[in-house]
Amino acid sequence: MYVVLEEQKSGVDKEARDLRDSLREVEKSRLEGRRGLHDLKRQLKTVEAERNKLGQEFAEQQVQDRRHEERLEMARREYHDLKQTVSDHTVILS
Repeated sequence: MYVVLEEQKSGVDKEARDLRDSLREVEKSRLEGRRGLHDLKRQLKTVEAERNKLGQEFAEQQVQDRRHEERLEMARREYHDLKQTVSDHTVILS
């Protein structure tokens, strides 16, 4: 009976070691996963900051483009008005 109990104890001890080893591996994997998640969050913050910066630059560029278009349209109207004035004076002088 003592031999049987010793064998059972030995089997239980081996199973306990195996479970502890398995638990260490799981914990190691969990920590690696947490580190990976932390790195991804940091990268996401960097990407979001860059996206926000580019979005702001894009909005500023759109404002500049609109101003440029307005100045260009104003210059076209002035050119057309001057051309019309010159044409009117040419007709009067004729």
